[in-house]
Amino acid sequence: MKKIILILAFITTSSYGALIPAPINTGEVKITYPCFVLNKLVKENEESQKIIFYEKEGNGLSELGLNYRYRINSDHEEDLTLRFRPKDDQKLLVQDKIYSELSMSNQGELKCEADVIYDLTKPKFVSTCSFKSPGKDLTPEHGEFLKMVEVMAPELTQLREVVVKATKWKLVTNESLFKKRPSIEIWKFRNECILEVSAKFEGMENALPSLKALKNLIKHAPSPVQGNKTSRVLQTRSR
Repeated sequence: MKKIILILAFITTSSYGALIPAPINTGEVKITYPCFVLNKLVKENEESQKIIFYEKEGNGLSELGLNYRYRINSDHEEDLTLRFRPKDDQKLLVQDKIYSELSMSNQGELKCEADVIYDLTKPKFVSTCSFKSPGKDLTPEHGEFLKMVEVMAPELTQLREVVVKATKWKLVTNESLFKKRPSIEIWKFRNECILEVSAKFEGMENALPSLKALKNLIKHAPSPVQGNKTSRVLQTRSR
């Protein structure tokens, strides 16, 4: 895979407009289950994927809150994504002018949304922004994305690779709360396996009802350990 170097000079807020909270009103609810539960789920539309995560030695990108991912499916469709997730005690802020420009980009897709992670006592809300483009190469828009979230990225070269074999399905259900059928995704890497069931929601007021509805669809206890799949793959602290 061809890689380019993204080196960012210091950007002042006056150069690109004001810093504003990322506009978030959509997201996904996510629950992790033991992998044997897969055989108990009614599913359809199987799709295989190969996912490669890139990381600096010492997890330098993860420490910045960055996730650098390449993905290709069995139909040879490719995409490349940079994702930013701030630390737990930080708000997700974006440069409003760049946000507006990337929102209208025809070179890729900008998303700012909430991940709502199941927990027995209190679900965890995590805000993220990402920019995904077709193909395998980083683009100038990825550089603009880093400026948007004000991350001073190191050179994206000499990276280690972590390969994940993924398979996805749609969960067969008549639950009317979901406009799109929930997704089932299983990741296999090293000697580990992760099974995650997720569903999209619109309107933050629908986040917890969607999580409850998703939980009620599967008659098996979730895994005792929940959290971010990518952090587990890269063996980093979940953000």
